[in-house]
Amino acid sequence: MNSNGLFVFDGGPTAFKTPVMPKASPNPTLVTAISVLLGLFTTSLATLIGEASDAGSRLTNSSHWSFLPVKSQPVPAVKANKRVRTPIDNFILAKLKERGLPPVAPADKRTLIRRATFDLTGLPPTPDEVAAFLADKSPAAFSKVIDRLLASPRYGERWGRHWMDVVRYADTAGDNADYPIPEISRYRDYIIDAFNADMPFDQFVREQLAGDILADQSLAGRRAEQVVATGFLALSRRYGTGPYELWHLTLENTIETVGQAFLGLNLKCARCHDHKFDPLTMRDYYGLYGVFASTEFPWAGSEEVASKNFNRQKFVPLEGDAESSPRWRDWEGRLKSLREQIAVLEKEKPADKPLADEHNKKVASLKKELRNLEKPGAPPDVPVAYAVREGKAADVTIQRRGEPADPGPIVPRCAPEVLAGPDSLGIAPNASGRLEFARWLTQPGNPLTARVMANRIWHHHFGQGLVTTPNNLGLRGDVPVHRELLDYLAHHFVESGWSVKAMHRLIMNSAVYQQSSDENPANRRVDPANRYLWHYERQRLEAESIRDAMLFASGEIDLSRPGSHPFPPPEKWTWTQHAPFKERYDTKHRSVYLMTQRLQKHPFLALFDGPDTNNSTESRRASTVPQQALFAMNNPFVDEQSRALAQRVMRERSTVLDRIRRLHELAWSRSPSRNEARKCEQWLTKAATLTGAVSDSEERRDEESWTTLARIVLSANEFIYVD
Repeated sequence: MNSNGLFVFDGGPTAFKTPVMPKASPNPTLVTAISVLLGLFTTSLATLIGEASDAGSRLTNSSHWSFLPVKSQPVPAVKANKRVRTPIDNFILAKLKERGLPPVAPADKRTLIRRATFDLTGLPPTPDEVAAFLADKSPAAFSKVIDRLLASPRYGERWGRHWMDVVRYADTAGDNADYPIPEISRYRDYIIDAFNADMPFDQFVREQLAGDILADQSLAGRRAEQVVATGFLALSRRYGTGPYELWHLTLENTIETVGQAFLGLNLKCARCHDHKFDPLTMRDYYGLYGVFASTEFPWAGSEEVASKNFNRQKFVPLEGDAESSPRWRDWEGRLKSLREQIAVLEKEKPADKPLADEHNKKVASLKKELRNLEKPGAPPDVPVAYAVREGKAADVTIQRRGEPADPGPIVPRCAPEVLAGPDSLGIAPNASGRLEFARWLTQPGNPLTARVMANRIWHHHFGQGLVTTPNNLGLRGDVPVHRELLDYLAHHFVESGWSVKAMHRLIMNSAVYQQSSDENPANRRVDPANRYLWHYERQRLEAESIRDAMLFASGEIDLSRPGSHPFPPPEKWTWTQHAPFKERYDTKHRSVYLMTQRLQKHPFLALFDGPDTNNSTESRRASTVPQQALFAMNNPFVDEQSRALAQRVMRERSTVLDRIRRLHELAWSRSPSRNEARKCEQWLTKAATLTGAVSDSEERRDEESWTTLARIVLSANEFIYVD
């Protein structure tokens, strides 16, 4: 306190003074209020000082581990150890030894094949597949299982779904009326096919960002696939009602998803100000903004407002010259003719009422035809994609405080300078820069792209990544305890030709992947989160796998590809912001093919923690809520699958014990223990007595009894969880 009765806080150039209450006759309420205000003021000052410090430290943040080049890591030496199966084990065992954490025993073969089959296909193994693996005593038995699963079409459906989480896949646009996008299923199928074909990941990235440009440059005959791939960008969420309304928010969604999916960075934070923590500036943000603002996006359509038809528009033809083809010209010619006829009839309306009524009818008929032709946005016999293409190339201004109405200086199109250097993309004046950006992302020297994807692959095998924040490898993300291992994996990924399947083989053939999920209390006390991987962490199945496994066990699953969803034709679309699109299309196809909306959650996926269709989902949470148990007990879907499973085991086996064994093999991938079989027999006897009161048919009583037992098996933890 100085001579004037003021407290002085010495903060250098930001010092401030605040009065304090005199000692005489203090008012407790006032003192408390001033103390609270003083605390808030102090906190605000600390924040300001911190932000200034952050701004000054951005120059050094470029040395953050994830921004440094990926280097080939030396494999740690460990003593001769039968647990070393791939170099991954050297890294893991070296860290475990440092921490004094002994690894648990390997998993048994039944556990291992169930784990691997769910990992790679999202389905349980068949009893025959389990038996074949148990009978194979060769050292390469598990490697053969991995290769068989990677060759299955089910693999692409499983790992394609992981990527759909990252790219916030949905079958609707997200505008006020949430209009459907029938064509986006082509992008879904592109993803699945890319994983099945083991498309090099660098090519996969380039096609999703610039497939339309590559298609125009390529003679490989893959134009349709490459155009469809840009559905990644086209899926950026729409807002409002009119075409391209609040477009800066749509581009924000584009930039945010690009940053999280490929760079593991939250670029959105630099929209209104330089990033508070990562070395990303507003210049970086609006450099990328210019790239995507120079791109033409499609519009999925919306409700009719103030006599305006907000029809679908700017969908991309899958045939390169479709817009100059006779079919397209005939369609445009018919639209022009209809508009001219309507204009003439409305201008020359006769005074005679009967004649006027007859012209009104004709106008209404012509308008209906015009509306039905316009609404789809393309001729009915020309295939199109919900995709992007080159627009009018231009640099954009910085938007001060993120407000489009408050423009700042123009910035050139670019990638983040801390990673790419100044003006490194070399974008031609008439190009958007998407292809240049995509090539920069996938050059071997980019420090983030390979790290991010290698970490995602690890995450889906172990339930958590080496970096536990897969969408954020920046300064506010997790710091990996196995940083050297992550760099080893990223380097191997690039050296293998960006092969995702090669990464599966490397990881799954390791001893650390093949550990059991047994507990070790001493280890748990030292490493409660299992960051050092001393055992395999038990995991609940994701929503899609729970549903698919029920259909698979019951024999009801349809493994064919369904194509587009059964939306009504566009000319019948009348949804509005007050009555938006809301539908569910029940199907027995795999859950990756379920129609999912932006504004309405699919009830099953919502209950079992499905992805956020509005934003990139880096990892699924696994909640436990009472509604999940109620679903297992009361939902018609579970009842249908329980009954179908009961009918299946009754049809395939004749004795009670054989049926019980078959039931467990189909659902749990193992035979029941003697005690479990005895309890099942006891339950069947009790259930037959209970159902006898409502059914006088022995066949009906048997089916009801077996249905109740099948429901118990399908609701058990052993069905829902994977060890």
